[in-house]
Amino acid sequence: MDEEVSTVDINGAPITIGSNVRYINTDTIGEITDIKTDDEGTWALLNTTELYYRVDTLQITDKKASAGKQYAVSEEDMKERIKEQAEAAQSSTLEEVFQATGGG
Repeated sequence: MDEEVSTVDINGAPITIGSNVRYINTDTIGEITDIKTDDEGTWALLNTTELYYRVDTLQITDKKASAGKQYAVSEEDMKERIKEQAEAAQSSTLEEVFQATGGG
């Protein structure tokens, strides 16, 4: 769609392509990359989910979507985690792993 649709969020604030919004049902945050209108209403496409949301479920926000939690794990920490998991696996018996419960 070449023309930009003029619309507002749940609070009446103007929404345009490039606006940062929050989907009120799940707190998903993203930037609007497209707006379209059809017989069912006006929809905005969020860059973080690549899904369209009805604009009456969106709220303008100052927050920006993050790229996810990023952290570094040292080689020593990783070796320790692997060692702990290996020890835990060796101490388990097949009966504990395949314990059946319920009717039968």
